[in-house]
Amino acid sequence: MDNSQKSGLDLNKAFKGIAASSGNSFVHETESQVILNGSYNINFTMDLVEKDVGLFESLAEKLDIDLEISPLVLSIIKDAKEKYGSRAWSSMVVKRLEDKYETDFRAPGFPEELVDDEEKVKGYEI
Repeated sequence: MDNSQKSGLDLNKAFKGIAASSGNSFVHETESQVILNGSYNINFTMDLVEKDVGLFESLAEKLDIDLEISPLVLSIIKDAKEKYGSRAWSSMVVKRLEDKYETDFRAPGFPEELVDDEEKVKGYEI
């Protein structure tokens, strides 16, 4: 979104373009919407992301697997957690870029919170 905005692209169109491309993902379809709204409310917090990535790193260390990207991700998460608080929404990690470039990634028409309105069904073990 940062490149889109700095290039003067409409963020609504950028969102739709990414969604229609091979760059689409579950995270794009969900978190991007609450970022573009400004609420960042993904109902998952910085401390939980730090815990999850930390567990992954601990396992890799135990198995003597050298990681390249994960330490950088953890560093970025820790920086965002320090700036915005451990209970801040994890999607606020992009606020680091908004603050750095003195901008915000906002576009009209996106929801404040995503609501799962699908019928609940009983799960099963695989």
